[in-house]
Amino acid sequence: MRNKYKLIAFDIDDTLLNSEKLITPKTRNCLLNAQSAGIKLCVASGRLPYGVKPYAEELDVLNNGGYYMGFNGGAVLDSNSNLIGTTFLDSKYIEPVYEVIRPTNITTIVHKGDVIYADKKVNAYTHIEPDVIGLPLNLVDDIVEFVDWEIPKILLCGEPDELKETEKALIKKFGYEVDIYFSAPWFLEVMPKGINKGIGIEIVCRDMGIDLSEVIAFGDNYNDIPMLKKAGLGVAMGNADEKVKASADYVTDTCDLDGIAKALNKFL
Repeated sequence: MRNKYKLIAFDIDDTLLNSEKLITPKTRNCLLNAQSAGIKLCVASGRLPYGVKPYAEELDVLNNGGYYMGFNGGAVLDSNSNLIGTTFLDSKYIEPVYEVIRPTNITTIVHKGDVIYADKKVNAYTHIEPDVIGLPLNLVDDIVEFVDWEIPKILLCGEPDELKETEKALIKKFGYEVDIYFSAPWFLEVMPKGINKGIGIEIVCRDMGIDLSEVIAFGDNYNDIPMLKKAGLGVAMGNADEKVKASADYVTDTCDLDGIAKALNKFL
């Protein structure tokens, strides 16, 4: 029987990876078998592309004509690591965003290529992204004056409760000029308007010449919701937030219990 689905897209943290930051053997084998059956994979993350590519390589995605995306769809790359879609946030937003968080203990992080910069207001969450990816964190005295290039996004790191209040303040300040959403309880993302993983999947589908109905997507956090809604089958992990589960077509098991593999075995 011909497979209805031609693309499987999935988030990394707490979706592809379990709580020990590993891909379980069952999930790995299931994704490798899907590729053997002619289905393409797309690794979709809020991380910068440098931090996404190793998982695409580990799953042999690139040798099988697959894709990977970083910055929540702000950078979409094909199997040759060519950018087939890229969008930037105007750097003019750095100053007003920083004014909102100036009284707080929240860190501001920006990217330039494979380089990560942050202001010196370091907290317990500041080093999570660079440590996981394996890149140094470069601290600057005045990040507002320092940034003079178009940026993929602004990443705000801090205590979850403080970030929730900051989210309200930023939405009140900017309205619909930018998109603001959580990618983890301690990460609040300020993104170009309309850029998200759902748009990233649209770009991949256009490149493949397939319909969105032929996509299965997996995710666990707020930044995955647009992708889950766009896909023909949106699957939330069992460990996902309730709002994420409500946006999905199906809820699978947790990332620690091979949620991706169990859903693929059910629907493929």
